[in-house]
Amino acid sequence: MRSSSTSLRRMASVCAMMALGARGECEWSGEGLGVFLCLVVGAACCRGSLALVKQGDGALVERLGRFHRQLGAGLHVKLPVLERVAVHTSMRERVLDVPAQSCISKDNAPLKADAVIFYRIRDLRKAMYAIDDFRAGLQDVVLTQLRTEIGQMTLDSTFAARVQLNAILLREANAVTTHWGIEVVRVEVRDIWPSPDIVTAMEMQLAAERKKRAAILESEGQRQADVNAAEARRDAVVLAAEGERRKLEEEARGISSALDALAAALGDDRQGAATLMLERARIAANHALANSPNAKVVALPASDAAYLGSTLGLAATSTPAPPESLSNP
Repeated sequence: MRSSSTSLRRMASVCAMMALGARGECEWSGEGLGVFLCLVVGAACCRGSLALVKQGDGALVERLGRFHRQLGAGLHVKLPVLERVAVHTSMRERVLDVPAQSCISKDNAPLKADAVIFYRIRDLRKAMYAIDDFRAGLQDVVLTQLRTEIGQMTLDSTFAARVQLNAILLREANAVTTHWGIEVVRVEVRDIWPSPDIVTAMEMQLAAERKKRAAILESEGQRQADVNAAEARRDAVVLAAEGERRKLEEEARGISSALDALAAALGDDRQGAATLMLERARIAANHALANSPNAKVVALPASDAAYLGSTLGLAATSTPAPPESLSNP
């Protein structure tokens, strides 16, 4: 309902204007038509004489097809019809992806590599008039230099020398793009893909290297364990010898003290005291031998038996007299 009523109102207004136009045809064809044309031309001129440039953007103005000036951020006035805004673009930093490129390393290993470029326009006039398409030119420069640098490296060095490769690409790219009014901020090699066969070989090499390292570590551990065991046995022998030495020293001190005491009891007869101590030790050894469960018969020399009897006060009874037949041949 609202749309139909609106359309009816518009039709009524158009009919009214036509009627007024028919009644005042003479007046409209005169001054009214001139004013209307002036307003239309003035609006068109005002619209074509203003140029609005946003912050971070830049524009180039051409007058009659030739470069005239560069516009910065803000509202600018230009001559309608004679001047036009030829270029209006961003002056901020941009990112350009470099597609994967087939390369051959120094050791004839096929691989693919891609990169990403960060750049900005420093001179908009050069960027627009010095080269037809600065993006395509920048991309081709980096691709060509990337293939050249990878061709001078071995496959292993390409993975470890990315920082050096990025610096070389940045330097060479700026050497070319300076004449285009472009500044390359940085170039990053993003990915490097070796061929599937090389990846398989690298995995096998890595597995073999890990096995070799494991074997070396195991042998080093075994050697260290043997060294530690030998040092432990050496320290044990040294400690045992040291203990035995201290034991003998203490025993010697004890025997010396006992000998001094026994000699003092025998009237300072040190030789007799030593003989007595030696015989006591011999009797104790023979007694231990006789009490041993493995000993059945204990045989002593006659001199020892005689001395033992005399020591115990039994020499007369324990030593029989030899037969007369044997004493008097």
